[in-house]
Amino acid sequence: MSLSKSVSSIISSLPSAHFKGPEGQTVENVVYFSAFQGQKVIDSEGRVLGRIKDFAITPGESLLEVSRIIYISSILRDSITVPMASVKSFDGAFRLKIPREEIPPGKLSDHEMLVVETILDKQIVDIDGLKVVRVNDVLLTRVKDKLCVVGVDVGFKGILRRLGLGWVSGRLLTSMPDNLIAWSYIDPLDPGLRRIHLKIPRKKIGDLHPADIADIIEELDRKEQLLILESLGDEKAAETLEEVEPDVQARIVKHMDSDDVADILENMNPDDAADVIHMMPREKACEVLKLMDAEEASDVKELLRYSHSSAGGLMTNEFISVPVGSKVSDAFRRLRELGSEVDMIYYVYVLDDKEHLTGVMSLRDLLLSKPEQNVSEIMKAEILRVLPDTTGDEVANLLSKYDLLAVPVTDNDGVMLGVVTFDDALEDVLPEDLRKQLPKNYRMIRKVHRGHGP
Repeated sequence: MSLSKSVSSIISSLPSAHFKGPEGQTVENVVYFSAFQGQKVIDSEGRVLGRIKDFAITPGESLLEVSRIIYISSILRDSITVPMASVKSFDGAFRLKIPREEIPPGKLSDHEMLVVETILDKQIVDIDGLKVVRVNDVLLTRVKDKLCVVGVDVGFKGILRRLGLGWVSGRLLTSMPDNLIAWSYIDPLDPGLRRIHLKIPRKKIGDLHPADIADIIEELDRKEQLLILESLGDEKAAETLEEVEPDVQARIVKHMDSDDVADILENMNPDDAADVIHMMPREKACEVLKLMDAEEASDVKELLRYSHSSAGGLMTNEFISVPVGSKVSDAFRRLRELGSEVDMIYYVYVLDDKEHLTGVMSLRDLLLSKPEQNVSEIMKAEILRVLPDTTGDEVANLLSKYDLLAVPVTDNDGVMLGVVTFDDALEDVLPEDLRKQLPKNYRMIRKVHRGHGP
């Protein structure tokens, strides 16, 4: 379903909407907030008190209702607040029912917010376009005798109106489509409606691929980033954080509570979790590790022992292995048991009773073998491997030269420690500017087994 609407479609969905705009102009029953700004405020004695600066709005039955007008005084240049109950009409100018002397002292309640402060220029996640758009204007109309917010303009026409160039869009850009989002699609992140940022409802964001959510998060400010992650659940948040650029990751976790970071890292691949831990101040990193599940923390701590750009620092200690005396059917059973916990499964490794690496099998090898065959009959015993202190460049060269998808990491005695996958090795050796040019679906393969494939 498209979120972008025309003015007529937004208005047609409202109950009994009718409105005559400023200067007597009718614009499909809608008036834009920018047209109200600068309008005169006249008291019951006919005196011009000032010009409109802002509206205060508050939740109504189904929409946000304008509860007060705020104008700049012509004399003292200060901001004056007037309840909408004291406004007689607003056709071309705001005429009050009362004289200036009877305007009551105005103060916003906890449930009111200002259009300029909390809606204009704020960001909205456009699910259709998988991007962040900015509110350039606000649509208002009269619904059941109340002035209500019915949508926002996120298009170029809104910018022109804000600049006082509305005549341009009227005369020269009439073919340009409206880029409007109905208020019913917008979900304030702050329930108190104070200094909010706006989003399309977060339950729809959660339906996106983690890589797409990461793209959106990278364009938001810190408060919005944290709110989006909190709405996703630990597993989806972990998958999303893995896709976020490292510098953005660092900013996000810096401001998260340690227990929330721990919950997310427990759902990340150990190598990715270790990368995040590397970015934290030492004191917070220690606190997060203490809060994590003991087994998950142990896997991460093991990786933290190694240099960040070495094979030990690049490897993940999650891989599929079977004992040397196993049959092919045992290997498939092992894959079914642990497959959902291991991110990339390219090979199954064969270990002896002391965890020494003795052989390797590709998934193709297993599929072409009979279930009753021993793995020792089909495994390759001559194995390319690296040590933990092997440099990232050497690992990448090895993977490229022999066309491997992953390479095992063992200690000097041949004990299996982990694997370095081709994507992690490639990202390590590529300069940052080239990494950012990788196709969007480059890392999506990591999520295929979780049901988030492209």
